[in-house]
Amino acid sequence: MTVKDVKKSNSKEIITETLNSSGLSHFPITIYGCDGFFIPASDDKFYPGIAVTTCNKDNYRIYPHEILYIAIEDRKSVLYLTTGKIETNFHLEHWKNLLNYKCFAQPHYSYIVNLNYVAEITKDSVKIKCGSQEHSVYTSSRKISAFKKAFLDFKG
Repeated sequence: MTVKDVKKSNSKEIITETLNSSGLSHFPITIYGCDGFFIPASDDKFYPGIAVTTCNKDNYRIYPHEILYIAIEDRKSVLYLTTGKIETNFHLEHWKNLLNYKCFAQPHYSYIVNLNYVAEITKDSVKIKCGSQEHSVYTSSRKISAFKKAFLDFKG
């Protein structure tokens, strides 16, 4: 099959078929409105999904790449996702331990941010963008330098 033929065919199906036949761990993702695949590197911890129970006792399965940020609001942790938000009764410490991932950092004691979605960092806030969604979270003077370092190391 030539490159020209691949461009004409449905490349998503070809990629899916190739990944399935290769035995690589992968799952589909959507970032910035674009479809793609997440293939964990050998040093990454592969998450088959995180089971989340909401305050209303509803159950969901989410993936780390779907989390834009997590905030503490009214004594609940609120997960802001690429597709909406979920309120849980878990403390922020629970999420910090569960998401021991290189792409999460804390700009403030009340927030955990997915570095994949950071659009801008100022001394007062971090702007998070995913497609048409835009969010802004506060930064604290004690945490901002560590957050900036984590962001530069992540993008580096």
